[in-house]
Amino acid sequence: MSSFRSGFVGILGQTNVGKSTFLNAVMGQKLVITSPKPQTTRNRVRCIYTTEEAQIVFVDTPGLHRPRNRLGRHLVREAFRALRGLDVLVYVVEPWRSVRSQDRLLLDQVTSADRPTLLLVNKIDLARGNDLEETLLAYESTGIFAELIPISAAKGTNLDEALRTILVHLPEGQPHFPADTRVDQSDEFLVAELIREKVIRHTSQEIPYSTAVRVKWLTGREDGLLDIQAEIIVEKDSQKGIIIGARASMIKEIGTEARSDIESLLGTRVFLDLRVSIQKGWTHDERAIERLAGGGSKP
Repeated sequence: MSSFRSGFVGILGQTNVGKSTFLNAVMGQKLVITSPKPQTTRNRVRCIYTTEEAQIVFVDTPGLHRPRNRLGRHLVREAFRALRGLDVLVYVVEPWRSVRSQDRLLLDQVTSADRPTLLLVNKIDLARGNDLEETLLAYESTGIFAELIPISAAKGTNLDEALRTILVHLPEGQPHFPADTRVDQSDEFLVAELIREKVIRHTSQEIPYSTAVRVKWLTGREDGLLDIQAEIIVEKDSQKGIIIGARASMIKEIGTEARSDIESLLGTRVFLDLRVSIQKGWTHDERAIERLAGGGSKP
C-alpha cells in the first residue's frame, strides 16, 4: 500500500494568468475570486484538496507585478511571503511563445534547489499556431522546471494530469488539515471577497483597486435566512456615487450577483445588506491596508 503524501503547493505567476481560475477548477467550487482585471487576488488563501492518497494544500497568492503604490507593495510582499515553507512551487504562464522578461527576473528570485518548480502553461485553448510548442520549448530551456504541463483551467483541460504531476513531487507525510476542510479562511472573509469580486467586475479605472469590503455581521435569523451586512469602502465621494449608481441600480446589481455566489458557497439562503463608505487615501496608509486588505492567511 502506497504511503500518504501531503504538502504545501504555492501557485505563483504574473497577474491575470489564471491562478485562481485553476484553483477553483481543481477544487470543483468557487473558493477564490476571479476577474479579467489584474491584481484581483490580495491575500494568500489556502485551499485544501484531499483524497484517500494525498492532501495538497494549495496556496493562492496575489499576482506578481510592479507596484505603483503602498497597496501594490503590500500585494507583492504577500506573494513572496507565501513562498515560506512550500514543498512545491507551481508557476503559471500563458502561451506567449517566449520567456517574458518579468518571468525571467521573478523566477531567479523564487526558485530554490530545496523544492521542485513546475510550470503550468494555462489558456492553451486560446493558443494559435505554434504558440504552445514555442512556449514549452522556451521555458524548458531555462532548466528551472522539473515538469511542464499545458492546461486550460477555464475549459478543464488536462487538470487531472496537473494534479497527478503535483502529487508525484509531494513528500510523504500526514495531512495538515482535517479531510473535510476546504479553505483556511473564515466565512466572513470569503463573503467579503465575493462582494469585492462583483465590484471589480462592474467598475473600471481606479475603482477596483481602491475598494475594500468588510463584513460587519453574519448571523442566522429565525426565518432561516442568514443575515449579512457588509460595508464597501472606497477612497472618494465620486467612487461612492458610481458604486451606488443611479437610483441605487449598481449596488443592487452587485448585491444580487454576490448573494447568489454567497448562497452557493454557504449552502443557505441569504439576506444581504450592502452599505458604501469612504475612507480617504486608504490605499496609501499602511495601517489601513493591513486592516482592509490584509485578511489573508498569516505565516
